[in-house]
Amino acid sequence: MTSHKSIDWQFSGSEAAKEAAAASLGSYTSALYARCDPLGKPILPPRNKSLETSNTAEKAVVKAVLCGTGNAYAPSIGLPVAKSAVAKYLNRNLPEKLTADDVFMTVGCKQAIELAVDILAKPKANVLLPSPGFPWDVVRAIYKNLEVRNYDFLRQKNYEIDFESVRAAADENTFAIFIINPHNPNGNYYTEAHLKQLAELARELGIMVVSDEVFRWTVFGSNPFVPMGKFSSIVPVVTLGSISKGWDVPGWRTGWVALHDLGGVFKSTKVLNAAKEFLEINSKPATVIQAAIPDILEKTPKEFFDKRGSFLKDKVDFAYSKLKDIPCLTCYMKPEACTFLWTELNLSCLDIEDDEDFCEKLATEENLVLLPGIAFSLKNWARHSIDMDTPTLEDAFERLKSFCERHSIKGESASLTNGNGVN
Repeated sequence: MTSHKSIDWQFSGSEAAKEAAAASLGSYTSALYARCDPLGKPILPPRNKSLETSNTAEKAVVKAVLCGTGNAYAPSIGLPVAKSAVAKYLNRNLPEKLTADDVFMTVGCKQAIELAVDILAKPKANVLLPSPGFPWDVVRAIYKNLEVRNYDFLRQKNYEIDFESVRAAADENTFAIFIINPHNPNGNYYTEAHLKQLAELARELGIMVVSDEVFRWTVFGSNPFVPMGKFSSIVPVVTLGSISKGWDVPGWRTGWVALHDLGGVFKSTKVLNAAKEFLEINSKPATVIQAAIPDILEKTPKEFFDKRGSFLKDKVDFAYSKLKDIPCLTCYMKPEACTFLWTELNLSCLDIEDDEDFCEKLATEENLVLLPGIAFSLKNWARHSIDMDTPTLEDAFERLKSFCERHSIKGESASLTNGNGVN
């Protein structure tokens, strides 16, 4: 056999994405599932379960396939009917109306985040990101060599944004603050008064607000959801959205970016042109799903979301109640949106080193996957999925309880107490 070792090959793999990839949620998730024993207990949460979506959404896609409306290439900025439908849908809650020209279709919310970061990045720029927050914001910022600065939340005020931490983090090179509303993983969403305060602060700082609102359809709290775009008369706003979470179809990979342009600021600062140029050289969402977007957004009955919200609220109530039997975990606020619980680890009562060690051992010993807080930029916390049927969720918390009891330090006890009376 011919040896190739002595040849000086003139190519090698680039490591440009190495650091960013290590920070991605997928890297943490894959590593933890790899620790589970496929021959042991059922692995939880089930990784490849079939998701049930709206019958309206399914019919819309079938219609697009049978009619052939999604067979051709779509324009790089999105299919006109999809852009118009998104603008019309978002306009339901907006005083300043969007047009189809303000909307750009993307490959899920991930590409929407990429678009927002890539078109706004400039030399020496920094961006304000939440801690905790969704890792893809951090991943893309790292990839683009942007400086990431974190802002905090007021835990005692149901995770409102700490405006003083925002003010302290911003400087003349800050171009945007990213928010997640509803927030993953905190599980809260913001009031109209709080969002208006944010808009006024951003205006004072001369920065835009980029609002990831992909979980807006998972709200089950008592207050209505308020979109950040409502305050575009105060500050320029970029809204990121997707059908993935609301319709439970992450595999359909269809999202959007909406530019709420305060007096033509996005046009004058060339943001609009930059968005078009970015999408010209990047992947496009499947035309067949774009063709189905008008029916999906306009015809999905309210009952579908009400049923989904009731399901999630029931699971949150159940999971939250189970935490009282696990003193080394503290949940400071019962979620009112999203599909997770967010808990702090009390490591003083465990023979565990940190959140990564906790999650790795839990996956190995119990075939149960929780994501470590470090994946969301906050060490020694953990995110629990609650989007399971009650018997499965009960099994998950029994395993979690057994694991914590097995690793508890004798004589030590957790004394953490939250405002809702759990732990």
